[in-house]
Amino acid sequence: MIPAIIALVGLGMLIPGQSPAVKPGTVKIVVDPAFGQGTEWDALFKTSTDTWTAFCSDGSFFRSAAADGLVHKFDAAGRLVKSIGRKGQGPGDLQGPGALDVLDGKTLVVNDAGNRRLSLFDLDGVFIKTVKLGESGASTSSILTLTALGGNKIVCAVQDGRASPPDVIAFRYRVLVKDVEDGRETELAVFDWEKPRSKFMVRVIEWEPAVFLAKAGPDRVLVACSGTPEVALFSFSGEKRSSFILDIERTRITWKHLEFAVRADENPKNIEFLAKNKSDIKLPEFLPCYSRLALDAQGRVLVYDYNAARFSREASFKAFSLEGRPLASVKIDPAGHKPVMPVHFWKEFAYAYLTKAGDDDSFVFARFRLVSD
Repeated sequence: MIPAIIALVGLGMLIPGQSPAVKPGTVKIVVDPAFGQGTEWDALFKTSTDTWTAFCSDGSFFRSAAADGLVHKFDAAGRLVKSIGRKGQGPGDLQGPGALDVLDGKTLVVNDAGNRRLSLFDLDGVFIKTVKLGESGASTSSILTLTALGGNKIVCAVQDGRASPPDVIAFRYRVLVKDVEDGRETELAVFDWEKPRSKFMVRVIEWEPAVFLAKAGPDRVLVACSGTPEVALFSFSGEKRSSFILDIERTRITWKHLEFAVRADENPKNIEFLAKNKSDIKLPEFLPCYSRLALDAQGRVLVYDYNAARFSREASFKAFSLEGRPLASVKIDPAGHKPVMPVHFWKEFAYAYLTKAGDDDSFVFARFRLVSD
């Protein structure tokens, strides 16, 4: 049982692409300057935490804007086409939209997180219906992430409460395949998490292990949790087809890790704040095994190193085949930007927010290549 919070991330479907062979060493971010010209990303998305992205077959894409209750559609060049939804609880309304994906090439499935339901639209933004969890539609589970599989099926991670002692915070996360037409559900995996309850709660996002979901083939779905070293592949019907174990040693969380996480090296006042409340803060036991996990356009598994364990903010990853064969260890040169770990890929490009080093107030959603030195 992992004494830490689990965050949930959907990676979307695997897109056949044109990525070159991954090589050991360093890759540099080379931004496509033509992408998103004239698009005011920081006006459409209030913060760079709005990271959910879903691609259509023509390269156009959708992105969630949680604070506004909207989903924005862009063409393949990154120009705004239209906005979908509105804040509210009625049919077609959205409350804190999060993960989203395109199902069977014709239906946009949105995690309407604030309303605890899925909202379905056609690709022109016309509302179709809502779908609840539970085969009777009566589940109280919170949907946290989703990925489209095909044949009316999605895979999603949901959160349920779990009984625990008064000095512990505990939840259960379940990974389910959901048929949005007939309502049937198949459970693939379960992850329990817990962390000590303390008088003064400090939440460090970087310490929260994540569940990653991705379509990895016609009848294969990848399921991984950064709280464990196992990467597993399941069939859509729930059969565990294969798995491999990452060679990673867990790091125990120390007070120094907390100081690093709150950037005490940049702001000494944070050290004073932590020291003042030290007796009331209880730390989780372990750091995650890795920071993020993604499939690139060629179906390679990219496992981003948890470099904060050694007090580094660099971005680097190890690449594996779907069978677990090691391919390369790679460092990302952000080329004047803050370190970034892309998880969205379309053909030869990666997509992510980029922020210029030294500038915390401005960001853009960028399309770029990772080019070997």
